[in-house]
Amino acid sequence: MPIFMSTTFSSAAVKTDLHSHSTFSDGTYTPTQLLNLAKEAGIKVFALTDHDTLTGIAEAQTAAKCHDIQLISGVEISCEHILTGGYGKNKAKQKVIHVLGLGFTDFTQMNATLSKIQTSRANRGYAIVEKLAKITQLPVAELWASVLTKAEGNAKAVGRAHIAKVLYERGIVKTMQQAFDKYLADNKPAYVAIESLSMADTIELIHACGGKAVLAHPTRYQLSATRVRKLIADFAQMGGDACELPSADEPISTRKMVDRSVAEHGLAVSTGSDFHGTTMPWRRLGDVPKLAESQRLITLSL
Repeated sequence: MPIFMSTTFSSAAVKTDLHSHSTFSDGTYTPTQLLNLAKEAGIKVFALTDHDTLTGIAEAQTAAKCHDIQLISGVEISCEHILTGGYGKNKAKQKVIHVLGLGFTDFTQMNATLSKIQTSRANRGYAIVEKLAKITQLPVAELWASVLTKAEGNAKAVGRAHIAKVLYERGIVKTMQQAFDKYLADNKPAYVAIESLSMADTIELIHACGGKAVLAHPTRYQLSATRVRKLIADFAQMGGDACELPSADEPISTRKMVDRSVAEHGLAVSTGSDFHGTTMPWRRLGDVPKLAESQRLITLSL
């Protein structure tokens, strides 16, 4: 695994993208290709944050050195959290939440824990395909083979974006987003939860490995504004370090709501494009929101 220097980074003046995905999870570009694109975009500080795996970091580090880009060690971990509050049947809601681990140095401990989640990810991907096969009347083996092709044969890397791409290419849905809206999103007919750590345990793991914990895209979990604020509050109370800011294409009112919650709970902020490549062309590498005057970018080890 790459060794990162013990200097720190916190300047918002340097072009930074702290959230991206490669072919080692559900992105469409290799780590080397990602760093080539980062160079073209003028990015100086970059984090590869594949889902539940560190496999691409070594390749990313080699490419980053060629382009004089500072690479932050990163991962996006799927975890579970029960949100309380609300009324009636919605009083408590269990959600899969994504937490970014950034700047960690203990790869051994991180890998040991993530390997269990990776096995769960493979099992989950197949379970989703089984459900879709029944819905679409297509053979399970045929669908699974197509999904594995998208994941370059790595069952542990299978994500819902791979499955959505297959549904789109087969004409089952008109867009990738429709695949999520109709079949793959939480509580939809083909949804299967991933076995994962609790949010509290995820934060603890990241800290134990020497990193900082960032709540990823807090407004993308299909939660009401009240529950988004509750999620940010819970994350802060559990010792989380920062909150990722909403993308610039989200409503101004959403950004202001997140800004208020971040300030209320004393969190730092993080900025990232959540770039996946050609499967989600509306997310562009290096296209990250600007910080408000009072906000501080998370301080990370390089």
